[in-house]
This record gives sequence, C-alpha cells and structure tokens, in this order.
Amino acid sequence: MHKKIKMISFDVDGTMIDPEYNDLIWFKEIPELLAGKRLMSFEEARRITLKEYESLGSKNLKWYDINYWIDYFDLKKSYREILEKYETKIKIFPSVIPLLENLKKRYELIIITTMPREFLSPKIVKLEKYFKSTFSAVSDYRQLKNANLYRKISYDLKMNPFEIMHIGDSWSSDYLSAKKAGMNTVFLDQSKSKVGEDIIYDLEELNTVLQMYEK
Repeated sequence: MHKKIKMISFDVDGTMIDPEYNDLIWFKEIPELLAGKRLMSFEEARRITLKEYESLGSKNLKWYDINYWIDYFDLKKSYREILEKYETKIKIFPSVIPLLENLKKRYELIIITTMPREFLSPKIVKLEKYFKSTFSAVSDYRQLKNANLYRKISYDLKMNPFEIMHIGDSWSSDYLSAKKAGMNTVFLDQSKSKVGEDIIYDLEELNTVLQMYEK
C-alpha cells in the first residue's frame, strides 16, 4: 500500500539539466585558463587538472568548490566570469518543463542537489518558479548526499520522509540514500541498465509511477 506523496524532490544534473555545462567548466575552461597562465598546451593543462581533480577525490567537499580550484591554480578569474562564459550552453531536458507544469498543480516541488549554489543558480533560472525550496548539500549542509542529509532536509521542511518522493540519476546518492532515509524514490536510468517499478528511463515516465501512489 503506497502512502500519499505530498512533495516531490528533484536532483538537477543528469535529471533535469544536461551535464555538458559542468564538463565545459571543469574540462575545458579551467584547463584553458591554466594553459594560458603557464604557457603550455591545452592537452598538457588538461592532463594536470584531471590529475589534480582525481588526487583530491569527489568525496572531498573542495572537489565541488570552483573557488578552491581558482585559488589552487592561481587563475586570477572570478567564479562568475568562468560560469557566465558558458551559460548559453545550459540545456534543460525537453520533458522537464511540461512535467513540472503538470506536477505543480498537485504537489509541492523542491530541489535537492549536491552541487554548490554557484553552479545551481544559473542552471535553474528558467525552472526556479516551479520550486518551493532548493537545497544544496555542499553549500547548505557542508556534506554530500546521504541518508542523513535527506533526513535533515525532511526535518527542516517539517515533513515526514515518506511524504516526499525523490528522483535522481545516481543509484547511490539519489535512489539508495533517499530510500534509506525513508523517502519514496525513483531512479532515472537513462542508460537503461536496470529494471524495476521505481526505475524510469525518461523523466516523463514519472507520471506513470505517481499514478500508483494517487490511487
């Protein structure tokens, strides 16, 4: 027996927004700036940046902090200059806005993302009107997505976790962690590698999942 859903939580990158924007910043712009500073080839600068990213590791909060990398490589640029350069490349997946238009009539909508607010803000300019609240794990809670984070957010919202459905494209940090916290979860599997009633391959399929909770 499904319990009534009152709120739907969305991840951002890979769920609503094409990750290409991130790739342009981390794997093109940062190496280009480093190449210019050190008078080396782009290929060599990219090799250095990738090595440094890997050395720090994605479990370290600094890995997500663009200001940390600007200082680390001494790039002499503001994060705004770097992020604004590729803002026109931000792509919302086609099914997102029609889905949000539909869902906002029946549910409260929120965002729960790992990314810092510096990255989040430009990405959701066209989407923020649909959401009651946005939560950045790194900026607001100084941690990564895990079950404890989802519990904290539920508490801050004065909601029981089972009243919230979270959808994202990470099996571990979105699907399993939110489920462990007591939320209903949906995994957006665009690679089509998994099968299950809470697994969808396109965001518009969320409507079909929700019908089971609305009966």
